[in-house]
Amino acid sequence: MSYFKRIVALIVIIIIVISLCGCNYNPSANKIISMDVEKAPINIDPQLASSQSELIIVRNIMTGLFRINENGKTEKSLCEDYKVSDDRLTYEFKIKAAKWSNGDEITADDFVFGITRALKTETKSPYAHTLFFIKNAENFNNSEVGEAELGVYSVDEKTLKIVLTKPISDIEYRLSDMPSMPCNRNFFASCKGKYGLSKKDMIYCGPFYVSSWTDKSIKMGRNSEYVSEKAKPTALTMTFNETDGKKIEAIGKNVIDIAIIDSEKETAAKDAGLNTYSVNNTVWAIIINPNLEIMQNPLTVSALSKSIDRLTIKKSLPAGYSMFSGLIAPELNLSGNKYSHYINEYNQSSLKADEAKNEYMQAIKEVGKNLNGSTLMYVNESKSGNMAIKIAASWQKNLDAYINTEEVSFNEMKNRIKSGNYTVALYPIGYETTDAEAALQQFLSYDKSNIFGIQNEYFDSLMEKAQSESNADKKAKLLHQAENCLIESNYICPIYISPTVVAATPKLSGFVFDLYRGNFDFLNAVK
Repeated sequence: MSYFKRIVALIVIIIIVISLCGCNYNPSANKIISMDVEKAPINIDPQLASSQSELIIVRNIMTGLFRINENGKTEKSLCEDYKVSDDRLTYEFKIKAAKWSNGDEITADDFVFGITRALKTETKSPYAHTLFFIKNAENFNNSEVGEAELGVYSVDEKTLKIVLTKPISDIEYRLSDMPSMPCNRNFFASCKGKYGLSKKDMIYCGPFYVSSWTDKSIKMGRNSEYVSEKAKPTALTMTFNETDGKKIEAIGKNVIDIAIIDSEKETAAKDAGLNTYSVNNTVWAIIINPNLEIMQNPLTVSALSKSIDRLTIKKSLPAGYSMFSGLIAPELNLSGNKYSHYINEYNQSSLKADEAKNEYMQAIKEVGKNLNGSTLMYVNESKSGNMAIKIAASWQKNLDAYINTEEVSFNEMKNRIKSGNYTVALYPIGYETTDAEAALQQFLSYDKSNIFGIQNEYFDSLMEKAQSESNADKKAKLLHQAENCLIESNYICPIYISPTVVAATPKLSGFVFDLYRGNFDFLNAVK
């Protein structure tokens, strides 16, 4: 073949390759995305995942009937279509023709088994309560009814039926969350109690699969069996605190692409040319033990609330933090929108030192006890230590109540509150939930997840109305009334709100940062 003919042939080949790639060719795709997190995962079982790293991994290796897209809206994932009964209590979902990463067909039974596992008492799923909208789910979780009475059924291999306790307006969002992910019954049994604890003890239905798992990192590659268009990145790499806390520098040097950073470093990240994203997700509130004799006197709890010097606390807040008077974080989800979409007006509490002192003195006379020597717990995973000291100083100055501060882990705080072994705690409300309704549900008198022991019949009635309300605007108003009801009881006193801040290289785009629904989704990430 002559030189000229070889050149022509080469040009023709190039044209054919480009035409085959068509409009889908993207020079920013097919890259490896890297992220550094604080702690290594313990497991990647969707029904048990709870830590930051676990949630990020599970969101990218698994998918449910629905997923959250880059616009924050639901879209069908493993659900082909569904129909709803006239009373809006029974849903039938058709499952797409899709496979697990090991080649097994994904069936309706995978969803039945996954949801049932999440609700079993022995599973101890941290998000079991988010499935209580399903008929008999709470009773099953309490071991009061059998599996046959749970409102989740496999009609046939590709048809899943879910029966609800009452109509809800956001079922697609709820069925995109971790506890409702499918689980292959036979593969789970073959793991013999090790499901999700290693690379070999897991199969995948999401856009990625775990290709490597060491004590320093987890690597994820594209899952060729994923039901939708393949992931844009060729791989994801997650390292575990390999940047020694210098995440901004690591992103700037292209060592990693994205990380959650300290809120006080957001300005520094911007100055370094990085993109930042911030979400106000955690309300810090004083929780008072209602079972202590002195706290059962309403004058005591009223005095504690009125004597907090919020102006002094405001001046001491870290960057990105702000004072807040509600219990539901503005960016928690309600029917597909942020809670602040519906509610943004709150009654601001003010310092009433003299009134508080009089109430506290009267309470001491009536009960014969004071608060001296008791303890205010605060979480050691946050900047709440300085805030706790400021709050205790307010009580000392304005009540002559000498209350110590104690640093504990979040799990220890929960255990102490549950056992009643505490006086007051600076508690992060919203720390473990993505949902506005769930943030308050944990305070229901009769709810299993209630560790606080606070009993309020009017609050319970408002929550029952909110839970049965399908109109989002009306539901939000009822939830707002319910949070005000709790605040007025003085056993829960909101103080401030803290953000989660993410920094990323400007080269990175297309990822979903949705802290509340599994953290980060890198399906469409490019750089």
